[in-house]
Amino acid sequence: MTTATATEAPPQEICRDTLLEKYAKGDEASVDEVRRRVARALAQVEPEERRAHWERRFLQAQNDGFIPAGRINSAAGIQLQATLINCFVQPVGDSISEVI
Repeated sequence: MTTATATEAPPQEICRDTLLEKYAKGDEASVDEVRRRVARALAQVEPEERRAHWERRFLQAQNDGFIPAGRINSAAGIQLQATLINCFVQPVGDSISEVI
């Protein structure tokens, strides 16, 4: 049995420009630098002896077309401790005084 693969689209300038405008941090000037920061940060939760392996895997996934959610691209690997959860719910109370 063979597996069909999607036709790979060439990199688009607007995609690169948007990623860099929204998610590049500090001196990052390329898509590769953003992807490496994210991959390195995601690998930090792994045991030290496995981090390099997972950093390579996370980087390869991005190079193969995986696009992390915006919060992950924005906050992974930066000094500011921010959530990597892209969507979360703030509970709303069940009375007028809690809603207002």
